[in-house]
Amino acid sequence: MLYQLGRLLQVIGMIVVPLAIVANVAPEHAIDLRTSLTFSGVGVGIFGVGWLIQQAGRRR
Repeated sequence: MLYQLGRLLQVIGMIVVPLAIVANVAPEHAIDLRTSLTFSGVGVGIFGVGWLIQQAGRRR
């Protein structure tokens, strides 16, 4: 169960980062650089937590 939760968080983290970049370069309603980098950092953090949870739930 932990393994699957970790993998899910990794996928969510990999989705958040490109969305932050796309929102920064969107022609209308673009977000500023600070917000884009914050969302990217959150995505990397979610991915990292997912990786740690996956490693904890891995069968040995």
